[in-house]
Amino acid sequence: MNMNLMDYISLKRIIFLQSGTKRSVIDELVSISSVDGKVTNPAKLAEDLLKRESIVSTGIGFGVAIPHAKVPEINEFFITIGIHKNGVNWESLDNRPAQIIFLIAGPDNMQEKYLRLLAKLTLIIKNPERRKKLTACSTKEEVFNIFKGL
Repeated sequence: MNMNLMDYISLKRIIFLQSGTKRSVIDELVSISSVDGKVTNPAKLAEDLLKRESIVSTGIGFGVAIPHAKVPEINEFFITIGIHKNGVNWESLDNRPAQIIFLIAGPDNMQEKYLRLLAKLTLIIKNPERRKKLTACSTKEEVFNIFKGL
């Protein structure tokens, strides 16, 4: 079954991040994730994301982090995209600051769908040109169109 990332991405859930810490970036991402009603308990989602981060950083390297959580209160998966021009310390595997941050959240009973979503996103972001294009974007529409074109 082919997975289309555009089913999980929304123009409303793209943000240019300003915060200087991982925790405050997570708060920014959770806040914008709540715009379309998918997140009913933002504080719980932020707590779950931070709990996950405390186990092992979701900074996968190459300036990318993929904080994620599976919570019963969320009915369907979504991806929120954050672009941080200066980068934020994410304790990434390669110690580089994260500039492209994808928050993935969804129900806790759909492990296979979650893993496929993560795999698809990772595959897309492995492309160095694409990462460069994403960090060069200055509007939500530009970010959205990069994914739309895939």
